[in-house]
Amino acid sequence: MKPKRPILYLRRKFDAFLQSWRAREDRLPLILKGARQVGKTEAVRHFAETAYSEFIEINFVERPEFKEIVRDGFSVDSLIRNISIIDPRLRFTPGNTLLFFDELQEFPEIATSLKFFAQDGRFDVICSGSLLGIQVKRVKSYTAARRASRQRCIQALHVRFGTAPCDA
Repeated sequence: MKPKRPILYLRRKFDAFLQSWRAREDRLPLILKGARQVGKTEAVRHFAETAYSEFIEINFVERPEFKEIVRDGFSVDSLIRNISIIDPRLRFTPGNTLLFFDELQEFPEIATSLKFFAQDGRFDVICSGSLLGIQVKRVKSYTAARRASRQRCIQALHVRFGTAPCDA
């Protein structure tokens, strides 16, 4: 089910960053962190509409059942299989699917999967959440995943959505 689209979309500086990220051959999973209600989710939805044929948004607050996707481990095939079991309507097209994990602060353990998505390379992944810098520190394997995948971390600033590299 597609989320409701706003009547008017406020363009952000971040939109250009997402386009350049998508154009990179060596793109890695992307983590967005920032205050609540600055437009992170809306920017990703807008970007996905124009850049991908398949957009899969998993919001861990609205759909907590998706926290079970790691029950068989963090391999991409296991995660995709378990996502498809929970919602069989979702389609994964290698090279043209954006997987968006939203409200990451509710399930920071999913950050471990970024290493495996980076190594696999079939699907683009963006994670977003508020208070992410505080919560991700709880995940023991996150540091190893971050080193291995070198995922890009961007901090969302203000409603104009300027960008700055994350500290964590």
